[in-house]
Amino acid sequence: MSKKEITRVFLLQNGLLILLGIGIIFISSGILNWTKQLSFSLGAIILAVVLAVVVGFLNVVFDRLLPERLTDDGGLNKLIFKDRGIIDILWLCVLIGVAEELLFRGIIQFYFGFWASVILFVLVHFRYLNKVYLLFNITITSIIIAGLFQFSNQNLIAVIVFHILFNFIGALDMRNRYQNEGGVAHGEERRREHGERRRSRV
Repeated sequence: MSKKEITRVFLLQNGLLILLGIGIIFISSGILNWTKQLSFSLGAIILAVVLAVVVGFLNVVFDRLLPERLTDDGGLNKLIFKDRGIIDILWLCVLIGVAEELLFRGIIQFYFGFWASVILFVLVHFRYLNKVYLLFNITITSIIIAGLFQFSNQNLIAVIVFHILFNFIGALDMRNRYQNEGGVAHGEERRREHGERRRSRV
């Protein structure tokens, strides 16, 4: 799949999640109670930002230290983020954060509980299920987000902020790493060509 096709799938998938979430909310009997999740809480948002920065940078450190065979998701993240602009990445992170938290915390955790949201969130990221580190990573991340939702008195804005910032930190690091890899590979290729030209002159 091309980058454009991947983007189209992401937009369609997360757009459908948002519509599904809104539909469930409006047909549920708990609509008035549910809207309390959208209240603005400065303390909860500050906690979400601090937590996202700490967890996000720890995630970056582990991704850089561990062998690529443990962190590779099959090349999908590389295809998505390698040549994408920062604003484009931010837009994708906002869309994914809003869509997933609206569904997994705003609906599933609100109505069915902590572990239901954790398990379903992990299962939806099925491309990580056959990689031990990635499975561990997404499980811990899901538990942290679900815990933040509970600790913040079910504040949906806080978990959306966490999700957006956490994804944005990781996506920027992947973009930089993949672009640097391309630069290194290009540099090595040019050095080989230069060496071959020198040998041809001898």
